[in-house]
Amino acid sequence: MTTPAQTSANLTNSGLKGVLAMAVAMGLFITNDTCLKLAVGTLPLGEAIFLRTAVSAVLLLALVARSGDLPALPLAAHPRVLGRSILDSLTTFLYVAALAVMPIASSTTIYMAAPLLTTALAVPMLGEKVSLRGWCAIVIGFSGAVIVTRPDPATFSLIALLPLIAAFCSSVRDVMTRGIGLEIPGPVVSASAVLVLLVCSGAFAIWEPWHLPALRTVLYLLLAGTAFAGGTLLLVYAFRHAPVASISPLRYLMVFGALLSGYLVFGDVPDAWTSVGIVLVVGAGLYAIRQEQVRARNARRAAACVAAGGSAMAHAAAACAAPKD
Repeated sequence: MTTPAQTSANLTNSGLKGVLAMAVAMGLFITNDTCLKLAVGTLPLGEAIFLRTAVSAVLLLALVARSGDLPALPLAAHPRVLGRSILDSLTTFLYVAALAVMPIASSTTIYMAAPLLTTALAVPMLGEKVSLRGWCAIVIGFSGAVIVTRPDPATFSLIALLPLIAAFCSSVRDVMTRGIGLEIPGPVVSASAVLVLLVCSGAFAIWEPWHLPALRTVLYLLLAGTAFAGGTLLLVYAFRHAPVASISPLRYLMVFGALLSGYLVFGDVPDAWTSVGIVLVVGAGLYAIRQEQVRARNARRAAACVAAGGSAMAHAAAACAAPKD
């Protein structure tokens, strides 16, 4: 018989594994971005995305088959799943196009405005509420992303808007994901995104002159595809085995990973614009996550107070526990 202490220990162990999975997933996504950036340097955009995605598709479909979810694969064509997959493909094309010509740290920092944009979009699309402090964090973080785009007319490039548009598409995609029913397995949702991206990149690549990739580029694409598939799987594991509040801040490990990759692999050193933008985006993002943690904790306390008894005192305690702007 399992004791309460053993149950608590098992939950703690599971949560720690989820946190570790999230951290490793962020490292794998940066590995994917780095290898894809190297591959796009020698291959057309569509061809590079297509070949990378083909590797990921084989791995993810093998996972779907292994997990016994193959009969559920037709659900990949569910309208909401399909819409999410199309937005995911658009996000990928916009981000990789920016990645091909921008420093990896700059494109990643701008893209990291996505969690803040998701919070803002959840208000009109899901009817959720955001506190005044939450809106301030969104504005500051978005301002940081804009700063990284270098708004100075003398240095501004329209290319810098691509990861910002990608962040917006990613945010809409994430909000749509919340409406996908649990009857559709997670691996099927992931497989749908990869298959749609495979079709879109293949169609895009038809109009490009294909190049026979060198052995080094093939290795980059194999590593990128494997890292992307592994990161996707670990991301799903993390969200299923650890509290969202515990793992959400780890998303910003991508910024520091991008800084390290940019310096070691591409020789990029962030300038003043990028440095200020990184501080604002990461700081605002972490603050917004912290506010969400406080809000969720207060909501649990309020619910516990009301559940303890419907008395006026319980309701007063619940009101005291409510978050303040």
